[in-house]
Amino acid sequence: MAVEAPYGSWTSTITPDLFAKGNCKAICELQATEEGVFWVEQSATTGARELYFQSSKPSSTRVRWASQQSVQNCVHEYGGGSFLPLNDGSVIYTTVDGVFHQIAPEAPPIQLAEASDKKLRYADFSASQTHVFCVNECHLSPGVDPENRIISIDMSTKEQKIVASGADFYASPRVSLDGKRLVWMQWNHANMPWDETSIHMAVLQSDGTVTNEIVIRDGTGQKINYYCPSWEEQNLLMINDSTNFWNLYEVDIGPEYKERNVFPVDHEIGYPHWQFADRPYASNGSCIIMNVNGRLMLRRQLAVREVPTPGYTAFSHLSITQADVVYAIASGPKKASCVLRIDVSKEDHEPTIDVIRTAREDSDLEALDISEPEHLEFQSDGVPVSAWFYRPKNRHFNGPAAMLPPVLLLGHGGPTAVAMNCLDLKKQFFTSRGFAVLDVNYRGSTGCGTKFRNMLKGQWGVVDRDDMIAAARSLVARRLVDGEKVCIQGSSAGGYLVLSSLIHSDVFKAAVCSYGVADLVGLAKDTHKFERGYNETLIGKYPEEEQIYKDRSPIYHIDRLNTPIAFLHGKEDTVVPVSQSIEMYEKLREKGVTTALMLFDDEGHGFRGADAIRRSTEASYVFLCKALGIEPSISSDIEIVNAK
Repeated sequence: MAVEAPYGSWTSTITPDLFAKGNCKAICELQATEEGVFWVEQSATTGARELYFQSSKPSSTRVRWASQQSVQNCVHEYGGGSFLPLNDGSVIYTTVDGVFHQIAPEAPPIQLAEASDKKLRYADFSASQTHVFCVNECHLSPGVDPENRIISIDMSTKEQKIVASGADFYASPRVSLDGKRLVWMQWNHANMPWDETSIHMAVLQSDGTVTNEIVIRDGTGQKINYYCPSWEEQNLLMINDSTNFWNLYEVDIGPEYKERNVFPVDHEIGYPHWQFADRPYASNGSCIIMNVNGRLMLRRQLAVREVPTPGYTAFSHLSITQADVVYAIASGPKKASCVLRIDVSKEDHEPTIDVIRTAREDSDLEALDISEPEHLEFQSDGVPVSAWFYRPKNRHFNGPAAMLPPVLLLGHGGPTAVAMNCLDLKKQFFTSRGFAVLDVNYRGSTGCGTKFRNMLKGQWGVVDRDDMIAAARSLVARRLVDGEKVCIQGSSAGGYLVLSSLIHSDVFKAAVCSYGVADLVGLAKDTHKFERGYNETLIGKYPEEEQIYKDRSPIYHIDRLNTPIAFLHGKEDTVVPVSQSIEMYEKLREKGVTTALMLFDDEGHGFRGADAIRRSTEASYVFLCKALGIEPSISSDIEIVNAK
């Protein structure tokens, strides 16, 4: 029988220790072959990225490749595209120590390229019979931006050659099926890879170089994004957003390079290219599988139909074999990140769905109180904005009838990213303790088209902030939450959103800022190459428009920040300097505002180790409870100063 207890104070079996008790933290990358599927999963305890393979043969089991190595890279600081299965059954992969070739899981890896003390980085691989092609980021020259380029590596001699250089950034080098051509994507500051980009193609030579480079598509000056090129037998496939939504196109290889929209739809096929090799579609020559805003659509012989996937709402890293078997990383509101196998070979039958590997077993989740989100819409400056609303849920507790729950608003990172309706145990940690949670897709988020995404250009820290404030007020007006117990939390760009919201509204009563931006001027002077142009796009040119940077920097408006707030930051952060959180904390402490600072050793931009995840989650909950006058059901080692 449920017990009545104040919202926010409930005990729960969903603890930070539980986060590390699954099979793994998450499935991070995936690529299928005709023989089976490779994937990278992140260890729940160490944070290491482990490479596995499982054959498609019956009763097969997973096999670890690259044993004792963490398969990952730091190109653009965010990585992705860390391995490539070859046709002979061997694998190319990268670590922070370089590029390796392994012919069998038990065989010693052969190093093809050195990392030079992590100053040479590699990502996004493709291969011919003799060469590996990849994005290379060179940090050998101190004091200047790293050089990004596409290189080839001879698999026999290990000789490297530059294939493409001169642009600020490159991605998606892809060798044609006949091995005769190479296609890739490139762009320049101040564009990001979801802004104005171009697709290039060249003829491959036997020595790993290219000739006859041409530009197939150029969005520069056209406000068109082209990305994710890949090959069919006779055509190229690529995504562009010329219709306001990312759609998939076939492009003829010929004099005119005519294109056809594979599936015209007012929904997104794709996500922003923060990481390499996240495939929102895949083709085997006869079928194309597409992720259309969280629904899998299959195109066969010009007809398109939805592939039913009950319980799953998010997909990435799509692959399809010649036998019409789809592999994907998938998740859902009550489904953990998993490797999903979907047999779509029988046109007149429902697909067969198998889970090859899951971060957490369904049977484990069934024992937990999982709050499934509701889709809410509200108006902000006359613009419809959406969010996912999670109600408190715990079978052992009810809140007092006369009370409404506290709420935690979440601002996702990016800011060019999206809040999705899939399982996140951190949200469930709060909902199972009696908090409501609202995950907001503010203006600038993806999933609603290019125009909505571009509303943040020049307006970062303004329209997104206004949307969070409007979201909070909408919840209170609908009597879904207690207006005196509205909290906000965010990380990275979401952390900046937290700070911006606090200095412009008193609707929020407590906050947590994780590795967030506090000083836009400092960020402009001390950010990495990949995102330097991002600031210009979102704010303005620096130093010409320095005053705008100062006007929108929370560090310059301490006098307007009086809300209790905790700061959490990794000491090794290379994206947002840890000094920004330290300075905010010191200024607020001196001012007498209730605040706290928790720094994490050996953690960068995002917490990956089990201990950091546990301590940061406990600290967030305890700090918010104490600021709201709620008795927390767990303890934390966070040190709160100026507590009222």
